[in-house]
This record gives sequence, structure tokens and C-alpha cells, in this order.
Amino acid sequence: MKINKRFFRKSVLTAAVAVTAMGIFSCSDLWSEQHPGTYYVNSGNTLATFLENHPSGQFSDFVYILKKAGVWGEMKSYGEHTCFAPTNEAVQQYLKERKEEALAAGKDSIAKTFESIETLTDIVIDSIAKTHLCAATFYCSDMSGDGAFPSPNMLDRYLTYMSYAETIWTEARDTFKLKLAFRVNQQSKIIEDDDSVQNGVVQIIDRVLRPSNKFLPGLLKDNPNAQIFYEALIATGLKDSLELFQDPDYPGVSYDSTLLCFQQTGKNKLKYTTSVETEYGTIPEKRQFKFTMFVVPDSILADEYNIHTLSDLKNFAATVYPEGAGLPDKDRGSSINKFLSYHILPSYLTWDQLNTSQPELIANRKYLDELDVEDFFETMLPHSIMRISTAYKKPSYSDKSQITDNEKYGIFINRRGTVKLDNLIPGIQIHQLKDYAMNIEDDALNGHYYYVTEPLLYNTATRNTLKMRMRIMTCTLSPDFINSGARGRLRKTDKDRYTVGYLPGFCKNVECTPETEFWVRYRDASFGTVYGDEMTIKNVYDITFKLPSVPVDGTYEIRIWNNSIFSLKSQGKQDRGVAQFYFKGQGEQWQPCDIPVDLRLSNKSPLIGLVKWDDIKNDEELILQNERATRNLGYMRAPDIYKDLNANETDCHRKIITNQYMRADGTYYLRLRQILEAGVIPFSFIEIVPKDIYAGETPEDRH
Repeated sequence: MKINKRFFRKSVLTAAVAVTAMGIFSCSDLWSEQHPGTYYVNSGNTLATFLENHPSGQFSDFVYILKKAGVWGEMKSYGEHTCFAPTNEAVQQYLKERKEEALAAGKDSIAKTFESIETLTDIVIDSIAKTHLCAATFYCSDMSGDGAFPSPNMLDRYLTYMSYAETIWTEARDTFKLKLAFRVNQQSKIIEDDDSVQNGVVQIIDRVLRPSNKFLPGLLKDNPNAQIFYEALIATGLKDSLELFQDPDYPGVSYDSTLLCFQQTGKNKLKYTTSVETEYGTIPEKRQFKFTMFVVPDSILADEYNIHTLSDLKNFAATVYPEGAGLPDKDRGSSINKFLSYHILPSYLTWDQLNTSQPELIANRKYLDELDVEDFFETMLPHSIMRISTAYKKPSYSDKSQITDNEKYGIFINRRGTVKLDNLIPGIQIHQLKDYAMNIEDDALNGHYYYVTEPLLYNTATRNTLKMRMRIMTCTLSPDFINSGARGRLRKTDKDRYTVGYLPGFCKNVECTPETEFWVRYRDASFGTVYGDEMTIKNVYDITFKLPSVPVDGTYEIRIWNNSIFSLKSQGKQDRGVAQFYFKGQGEQWQPCDIPVDLRLSNKSPLIGLVKWDDIKNDEELILQNERATRNLGYMRAPDIYKDLNANETDCHRKIITNQYMRADGTYYLRLRQILEAGVIPFSFIEIVPKDIYAGETPEDRH
């Protein structure tokens, strides 16, 4: 029942045909225009009573399925749920389609399974029911552009959504209005949105959701325009790697060792505290392997590169990686293996997770047109790095919380340059498959794939392009952070205040002692952290991170972010400690990086010496003098893109840890060890910066 959800800044949009021809509308505004000045209270129903007692009776088939699957009790219980409810017509259409598919494949016995809902097997019943239920609430009013719902369904699968504008004509067809519509998993349209009930929300859909049960290679096999890349997966043996899903050695979590809370998430939690907050940490019940792949369609390979067969692709790869030309295809050093590996990330990135995209976080961002929103990822090509960045226009209005996909120039791989400054290297744009074909599945059981219009090459040109300041967000340091769903969750209410921890030995790129607690936190728009990314490391910790590879040999400066929360000292809550940092290469001994670092120091401490922007912002010479003096003490300002957020001016800074010669084919590690009894470090990012940037003729930008 809809009654007053939030204030929106525009009235209902109606337009003439000419306006449509010009394409002047914002999809993100349309929902608010459809529901002006509304927000939600529930109708007194539960999910169960809404579905079972609906006046139309249009959910009786779905109710039967939910009861038969044994989840009907969830529909009556307390908590927060989203139910994507297919109508009877949708269920009958599903049965008809599945029966016809089975008959066409000559599988008469399977066809009989889909004669009616009463003939469905328990496995099919269970799959349908749990596909349509999520243990969190999702409202259309909170959805923008395209993306994935932030919590998985009861089968541990993430559902995706896309928004688009529908044209509603008057009967005379002389004027129309635009209505914002949504599709779930591209297949199912939400035909009635945001029916709020006591224990969640119902989204009524016109088709039964059928998420793929195939692994990523299986989706490529089914795409007639991706056959060359699929054949390359088989030839290289990478197909086997992309069919990994769950770690069979993962021990799981002991139920009775955790505190059960936040029942709407259905997960076990451990309670812990920081200096200012009490939070709950969940340990993943499963460890899953997931992937993101970038595919050049066959049509583009043929038209632009004269590549028509796998053999042609191998010959092309040999020109990029000649050192591997004579090796067998399945050798990790072969040309075709290197070529394909650089198109694969060992983590699952939905469209809205390729980069930070939440409006609440982008609203805190300054200089959108001077520095793209960026993330760096390691690929499945050993010792390689990939930059994914979103380029935004400078908003024409001050409230950046209204920023939508219409303000994006696009999402790019290995782009260098900015909207405002020169585009030195334009990069390769990432495209969603829906932009090319609506009926091709791109979301697999263990990953997702996107189209790119050029091959991704980790050659000399790309390496030189990536010789830049690499700001590595903590939440991208391990693919397990991403694949477990820890990265990118935005805290909007206190019910979302939980973090994700990991069992020792089951988190790639991270090693720690048993005494160490480390938690990947939700994002929070009020934190003094870049993009809201943060890892909380606690206790008498001793933790090691494998660093991402550098693109070229050279001397690099390694920095970390610190938020000292010095202002809490007077309240007796200062919990930052003193840490010793170490650095080493593969097979080498740990080398301490200077003396231990006092993480409790504020920027105004004489040991840091940063002067507030407001005191010197109009005097560039004073700024440079202060920055040089601060660098000599081993510190730098927090990036100015977030300099007005929270306590950045007083508490947030970058600590220079070490300067080291690093090889592009080397493996390097950074170790953090607390040397007091206990402490906390709020860890937002690591920077790896080449010497010709941090000590070049032109000063490094302050972004």
C-alpha cells in the first residue's frame, strides 16, 4: 500500500512526441514522478496473507509451490523479505515453456514433469520457491539504472535488475507520459511494485524467474556470437577453472560458536566492538569461486580484426605475447592462454559493482570530472593488473545524490585521462549484453560476462598506461571479499550494521595469526573513507596482504590510509594502536619499514604537521611548503576528493610506508603488526605509486 515514501524534486512528466525524439528524460527520476510525494507503510498483511488472500486470486499456484517447498512459514514469520511473486498466468506459461523445451529435446519423461504444478518434482518446486525469495527488502524506489540486488536469494544467487522507460500514449496518441519499468534477470517484468507488508515487500512479476544453473562457460556456449572465445576456453583448459564453484575443503562455521542475530539475514553473527560502535560480524557459511569475463563478440573479431576461427585468434595472440607462441595451448605461458586469461577476473562483478556507484557515496565525491571513479583488479593472467573506471560528467546541480547513469560517460577498462583533462588513453568501454541482445543470458551460477569491442591486451602500451598511482581499495585486495558479498554493501539503517570476517587459510591474498580479527565492513556515507571502503583490523593483530602486481619494473612508493579518530582521545575511547610495517618479495625475508607507526596521531601533531586547508587554501606556495615538510615526516594529506567528509582534515591522512624497487613479474607482500596490547586500524586503501609520479617534475595531483 503506497502512502507518502519520500519527497521528490519533480512533478509528473508528460511530454510531446518531439521531446521523446530528443531523448530528454532521466530514468532515475521516473519512479518518483510516478509516485510523487509518497512513502510506504504496510497494510497489516504478511507475505502469506497478501498472497493467499489477494482479491484477484492470481497467486494460488505460487502459494501452492511455496507451501510444497516448505518455506510457507517464512512468509508468516517476522523479519524482512522480498518476494518476487509470479502470477498464475506466469506459472502456467512457465509450465508450458518447460514442457515444450523438453519435448523438443526428445525428453518425454521430463516433459511429463511439467504437465501441472501437481506433477512438478520436489527439486523443481524447491528451486522455484527459493529463487523468488530474498531475506532483505528491495524497493523499486531505491533502484537506479542497472545492477544486482544487494542480498542473494534463498539459493544464494544474486538477482539482477534493469530499468527502462515505457511509453504510455493517450488514446488519441497525441501525447504520452514515460513510466519507469523494471525487469528482473532481464526475463521478468515487475508489473506491480512495492506492495509493502509487515514482514517485507512483494514485487509482482509477469514471468517465473529462471536463473541459469550453468557455469560461465556454458553461457558462452549458448551464445552464437561468443563461439571463438568459448572454443579458446576449451583449448586453454580455462573452461575447467571457470567451472569451479564451491570450495570442498571449506570447513564452514560452527553454529553454536556464534550469536544468532539480525534474523532477516538468516546468517550467524559474532558481536564485537570498536571505540565508538558495536557491530556484528558474519563468517560466510560457504566459500565460493566466481568470475567476471570480458568477451569480444565473434562479429567484431571478424569485422575489425579478420579473426574468424580459433586458429586466427591464436595467431593474433602470438603477436601480442610472442614469448609463448611455441607452447601448448594449456600451458599457462602460451600466447593464447595469456591472451584469454587477461579477459577474466577471479571475482563476480555485477554492473553496479564494477565501480562504486551508490548515489549516497558519489554525493560525497568532489571533482568527478577531474578523476574517474576507479578500482584496480588482478586478472587471471599472473602478474597483471586491470583498471576499471567510471567517467562522470560534472553534475549541473549541487545535489550529487541525484546522479544517475545519465551522468556517466561509461565504464572503461584501462582508461587514462579524465573528463575535464585530456583523454590521453580512452580505454575500452564495457557493454552489457542487453544492449545487443535481450534473450542472451549473461549471469551464470558462478559469474557474469560482458561484451567489449576490442581485445584486452596486457602489452607494453597497456603497462605504460597503467604506470600511474594505483589506489587499491581494501575491499578489492582479495576476490573472496567480493565473491562473499562483503564488498559494496551500503549501510542505510542500523539493521545493515554487520561486517564479514574470514576463516584463516580460506581468504586469498591474506594471511593472519589466530589472534587477528579482520572484518570487511559495509559502506557508510558518513565515514571518513574513500568510496566508503573499509577493513577493520583488531586485537594484537599480525596480518599480511599480497600486493597487486605493478605494471612495469621500477621504484614505487607504498602508502596506506589512516583515520586516527584523534577527537575520541578526550573521551577515553582512542583505540588506535602502534603498528610495525614490513615489506618483502617472494622468497625473501621480512624487512621492517622504518620505525613503528603511531596510528593515534592527529594531523596537527608536530610529528605529522599538516596545516588545515582553510588556513592556507588561497596560498599555493604555503600549501607546497607544508606538503614538502609533511612528506619529509613520512605523511601526506588525505585525497582532496573527500577532504570535506567527516574528520578528514583533522584525523585522516596517508602514511608513507616504504619506497621499494619492484619488478613487474615479482610477488610482494605488506605486513601489519600491532605492537601494543591491542588496537584497531581502519584500513581503507593502499597506494602503490611510481617514482616519476611521486617525485616527478610535475607535482602529484592532490586527488
